[in-house]
Parts: sequence; structure tokens; C-alpha cells
Amino acid sequence: MPKQIFSNRLAARLAVILTLAIVPLGSVALYAEYFSYLTQKEANEAQIIRRTVDATTGQRALLTSAAQAGASIAPTVVSLVDDPVACSDLLENFINDANFYAFAGFVEANGTMRCVSEGEGIDFSEDLGFGIRLGGTQTTYAFQSQGRVTGMPVVLVNRPVYRGAEFVGTLTISIADNTLNMIATQPDASGDLKLVYLVNGEGKTLTSSDNPEASELLPSASELQALIAEREGVFTRASMTGVERVFSVVTLMPGQLYALGSWEPSKVSVLLSPPFGRLALPIAMWIASIGVLMLSVHYLVVRHLKHINVQLRRFALGNRDDFERLPDDAPTELREIDSTFSKMARLIRRDEDELEQALKEKTVLLKEVHHRVKNNLQLIASILNLQMRRLSDPEARTILKGVQARVRALASIHRALYEDTRVSNIDATAFLQSILRDTITLSGANRREVDIVTEFDPVSLPAEKIIPMAMLFAEALTNALKYASPTPDTTTPTIAASIHADSGAVEMIVRNDMSAEQAAERDTGLGRELMTAFALQIGAELESGPAEGPDGPVWEIRLRIADRGLNAPPTEQSE
Repeated sequence: MPKQIFSNRLAARLAVILTLAIVPLGSVALYAEYFSYLTQKEANEAQIIRRTVDATTGQRALLTSAAQAGASIAPTVVSLVDDPVACSDLLENFINDANFYAFAGFVEANGTMRCVSEGEGIDFSEDLGFGIRLGGTQTTYAFQSQGRVTGMPVVLVNRPVYRGAEFVGTLTISIADNTLNMIATQPDASGDLKLVYLVNGEGKTLTSSDNPEASELLPSASELQALIAEREGVFTRASMTGVERVFSVVTLMPGQLYALGSWEPSKVSVLLSPPFGRLALPIAMWIASIGVLMLSVHYLVVRHLKHINVQLRRFALGNRDDFERLPDDAPTELREIDSTFSKMARLIRRDEDELEQALKEKTVLLKEVHHRVKNNLQLIASILNLQMRRLSDPEARTILKGVQARVRALASIHRALYEDTRVSNIDATAFLQSILRDTITLSGANRREVDIVTEFDPVSLPAEKIIPMAMLFAEALTNALKYASPTPDTTTPTIAASIHADSGAVEMIVRNDMSAEQAAERDTGLGRELMTAFALQIGAELESGPAEGPDGPVWEIRLRIADRGLNAPPTEQSE
């Protein structure tokens, strides 16, 4: 529910609409920044790759020259392979003339190496994994931490030699690791490029990795093979110690030779990481634009609508003071609405005043009618009293006395209606209690002769029902006072009167104690007929007859009214 209320707010809907309105401009700004980032990223990656290549220029040139030299002397070596002495002299002169190579040898197809630049021949038939590969069509490169002949770290350049389609052997040229390191471009220790290695097609480095920082600067063997498989680019991977670093891989000879650069992440991550800082600016401008629009809408519209709403709510809650008008700087449309509401409120106040005055006049007139009816009834009761004094027949006097009692009861009802401030729904509890007191007083009974027990729930009834019900209640009380007698277990008779409200129905009960013989013989006569007529007049259910009370037999009169409008809050009208 709170979410639905918030979504129905004018401010929330305007925020959504304004956001959608600015989406095209915001998207263009974000795309422009992102495209600029991609362009800059490509330029930065190209710069990193170029610096990686530049760092291996000398080493790559030396390895390339060794491969080319091997290709130039390979035919001569093949022609002298059956003369090991002449072949060895050829390779020795080649090494001495080149001055960059440490050793050269020709490994025949059967794995023997008889043609060497120095030393004696070597049989590799049982140890072909010693950095030399037989067969293939491309030149391969390998690193040996201890050469078989030179006894020092060397890089092997292996050139396969064919005679036509027949594989003859492999010409291998060794270059000392120190020589490669000497001509390598050394990275600045304080710079972002920390280390550059040459890597062969199998993902193995071609120079010594005895550097104490190598484990922190190089990726693991599996990661290195994965980087080689991706051929070329700039990647972020974990080093052997698990630290994230930036690596650049450059293809020098496809499938044969690669350059691997290890970079300081803190100095190149800015060049490669997503441009959150640059994207934050258009996003902030987007949010600021929406904020400015929202503030404008609030200042121009929302605050004035809230003001009008407050005035209307005060009016709805009964505050009839004049409306506090909108300021002159409010928009004309809202001031017109405010003016319309003010005029409507004045008209409503005028109509309410007229209706209230008319209601007061009708109320005064109605009370005056009740007052005059009460006076007329009292006059009739007095006339009946004078007439009773002239009669000597006891039966006639009894009949007139009954009529007088009913007239006085009716007069007391109109007196109670005259004194009550309620004109629509009337408090039946207080009204019937007043009738109870008047009836007891008129009957001449007192508390010493009879016990009166009452139990009245708060009940309100419409005016058209209260008079017949009051007449019935007075008649029932009159009969109860007339026939009440003590039970065998009591000395004083008890009269119980109760009113209960339950689910839109009102139930009135009047009981009086009496002996079992009286209960069987009792006949209310005219009183019974009057109560039946009153019950039919208000559409109520009436039951009367003997019943069993807590102290013995009783006579019970039960009235049940089930109708709409019962128990509604009483309406008061001040005079």
C-alpha cells in the first residue's frame, strides 16, 4: 500500500516522466563518453603493445638472424654431413665469424649429432627432449638452463632441414642467455613496465627466470599457455603468487615466438579500467537536471496544490473560516482554482447557515407542539379527575382512573420529548427511565411497596418509533404495578425492566412477580389490546404471558424491534 501511494504522487509521476524525457540526451552523453573510452582504451593498448615490442627488438633481431643464418648454411651442412670433420670445421668457422652465437650443431634424423662447432659428437636418440625437436616445418625456439656442450644457460634456435620432401635433420644454433640479456632493453625499475620475456609457441620462456621477482611478475604455466592461445592483447591475470597483474602478449612469429610484458597494475589500470569517473559526470548532470525540474515543479505547482489541499481538508473537517488565498506569484490557473474553491466554500457556508436557521425554527415549533399537547393532555387528566369526584359507581370510577392514567402517561411522554434536545434519533434509555419514574409516581406506588430493577443498554431510536414504544412501555409498567404480588419466597414483589441492543435489534422486557394462580388467571383486557396495537404500529414482535423467573413465576411482556436506523448516533439540536 505505501508503494502504491507513493507511485500515485504527482511528484513521483513527474519524476518518471522527466526521467523518460531526458533518457535520449542522457543516453547520447553516456554513449559518447563510452565511445571515447573505447577509443582511448584501444590507443592505450596499442601503446602498451608497442612498448612491449620495442623492449624485445634486439633479442628478436638476434633470434631472427640466427634462424636466417641457419637457413643459409643448412644446404652446405647437409652436403657435408657424411664428412663430420669438414662439417664441424664449417660450423666452427660459422660460430667464430658470427661472434654472437655460442654453439652450432646438426642433429641427424636418427638423433645423432656428429657435426658440431666444438667438442665431440653427441647422441640424442635417447634424449630428444633436451630442447631439440626432430621433424616439423617451422623453426622452433627453446631455453636450456645448462647446454649439453656449453654448460651454460642458452637459447636454442632449431631449424629443420629437408632434402626435397625427405627430413634430413635439425640444425641447432645456441645463443648464450647472457648475450640475449645484454642486448635486451632493460625496463626502468621504477616504471610501469617491470619485465619482458620472449616466449616460444609452447608457452615457455626463452630467457632465464631466475629473477627473484619473476614469481611475482609472471603468470603460472597454465595462465601463460592461455595467454599465448589468445595470441595478442592486454590482459589482467594472476601471477604465480596470486597477485593480479597486467600482462601484454605480442605475436612476433605466429606459432613460434611471442613477447610477454608484465606491467605494474597501479600505473596502467587507469588506462584499461572502465571509465566510471568519466561516466559519473553525465550521470550527475542527468540527476541534477531532474532535480532542477522537480524543484521547479514543486515551487510552481506542487506547493500551491498542497496549500489548496490543506484548506479543503480544514473545510471538510468543519473549519468554516475564510480560505487563506494563494500568493500573487502563483500561476494563474492555480489561482483560478483557488478562487473557485473559495466561492464554493462561501456558498456552502451560506446554505448551511440557512439550513441551520430553518432547523432551529422547526425544532422550536416542534417543541412548542409537544408542550401544547402536554398541556392539553394534563387539562384532560384534570377534567377526568373532576368527573371521577362526581361519580359514585366504583366501576365507573375505576374505568375513568385507568383512562386518566393513560392520558397522564401520554402527557409525560410529550413532556419528555419537549425537554429532550434531540430531534431525530432519541436516547431511548434516558427517555424510558423518565417514563418509568413518572409512571411509578402517577400510580402511587413507592419503593417500599415494590422493588424496581432496571437494566438499560445505551439505545437510540428514531422519533417515529419512540412514542409508540414509550406508550407500550408505560402500559406494561402500569399493568405490572397493578398485578405485581410477592411470591411464596419473597415479601415484596419485584418489577424488572430491561432494554438490550443486539445486531440492529432492540429488545424490551418488563416482568413482575406474581403467584402461580394469578399467572394462570391473569387477563390484561384493554391493556393487552393497546400494547398489541402499539407493537403493530412500529412493526415489532410482542409476546406476553407467564414465565419462570429467578424467584418464582412471573408475568413477562417482551417487545422486539428489528429495523434499520436503530442505534444510530443521536442528533442534537441546540435551541
